[in-house]
Amino acid sequence: MRDRIAARRRRSLWPALFILLAVCALLAGGAWAAYELLPNVRARVQIAWGQLYDRLVPRPAIAPTPALSAALPTIGLPTAPPPSAVPPTGGVDTGPGALPTVAPSATPLPRSVILEGVKHEYQLYNNCGPASLAMELSYWGWAGNQKVAAAALKPEQDDKNVSPREMYDYLLTIGYDAYIRVNGDEDTLKRFIAAGYPVLVEKGFTCQAGERCTGWFGHYSVFTGYDDARGVFITQDSFISPNLKLTYAEVMDNWRAFNYLYLVAFPAGPQRDAEVAQLLGEAADLTANYYAALQRSQREALTLSGQEAAFAWFNVGTNLASLQDYAGAAQAFDQARTIGLPYRMLWYQFGPYRAYYQMARYQEVIDLATFAVGSVTPGVVPGLEESYFWRGQAEEQLGQREAAIADYRTALARNPTYQPAREALAVLGLTP
Repeated sequence: MRDRIAARRRRSLWPALFILLAVCALLAGGAWAAYELLPNVRARVQIAWGQLYDRLVPRPAIAPTPALSAALPTIGLPTAPPPSAVPPTGGVDTGPGALPTVAPSATPLPRSVILEGVKHEYQLYNNCGPASLAMELSYWGWAGNQKVAAAALKPEQDDKNVSPREMYDYLLTIGYDAYIRVNGDEDTLKRFIAAGYPVLVEKGFTCQAGERCTGWFGHYSVFTGYDDARGVFITQDSFISPNLKLTYAEVMDNWRAFNYLYLVAFPAGPQRDAEVAQLLGEAADLTANYYAALQRSQREALTLSGQEAAFAWFNVGTNLASLQDYAGAAQAFDQARTIGLPYRMLWYQFGPYRAYYQMARYQEVIDLATFAVGSVTPGVVPGLEESYFWRGQAEEQLGQREAAIADYRTALARNPTYQPAREALAVLGLTP
């Protein structure tokens, strides 16, 4: 009798169990769909997982140091830039080519300027590049937004970096032009803002306690104003807030990590082009711009200490590589790594790959690229197409053809618009 009662009870539980399982399946499916289809949900999940992982398994604070400790390079300031040292393309982040040197206007700048008309956007996940570019273009009446820009700049949401060169190439397709230069300073920003040009700046950003991130990142901001009385720039920041005020000292300290790089976008046309070239002054000539940046980075490398010195040495390497001195660049990158660079540095800047590759240090390229890919939180797609590409280049040189092909194809999976990987496969007689 008891057995029959128990059997009836078990049978009566089955419908409820099926309903429970169905509800769980629907909830799980809904959660997965939200994760895949809604960028904000995906961002929150990945940020929360990254913060938890950092607490459980702290990652190295710095990128790998060279296999052999780098001796301090002996550097002197050259007296003149090498002629035609910077190629018109060559893979460096340039803008329009070298122009005749012009002197900027000597008219005194106003003490305070605020540009109106920039539409602020808070960034979606991994989207500070498209969001910042969209904000800069909104000043000129562009009707798009970060989603429109991201569709061309980074079709895969997990792409960790949109380079200034990728922005430049995109601008040319939508009726705009731009200059990308390095070696910016306070006067550079004020001069453009006073003339009515917002400036997009790539700089470092260190997360503070309570923010939804940890550690050091690369970050874009759009500079739209300044106030000498308070000593602040006014920026449109996609991560923090609109009209964010940063002191002049804060800006310069954080800007150093990216060689003081800036991008000025404007509606395409000869009149605007000439006006921006006039505002650039000597920096309109690309070779002269890198040469001046080299002098500045060399001085900073010899006078700063700690991580700031590491950034300065990295800039020395970047500038030497842009001037095609790859031996000197490799030595400077070695010194920067010996001092200690943030482990995410290779998410954004790839000069060491190029310099080491040119010096036939192929295994070092592979090791650095492998570290960069592995530095992403486990379970999160390592959207670092540049690292896969350079690792593939080095693998080819070491006769590892199949590994190289796999890396090129992974690079394209991470960013289907990434032309270097597509071209590398074509050279091998393969399609993506």
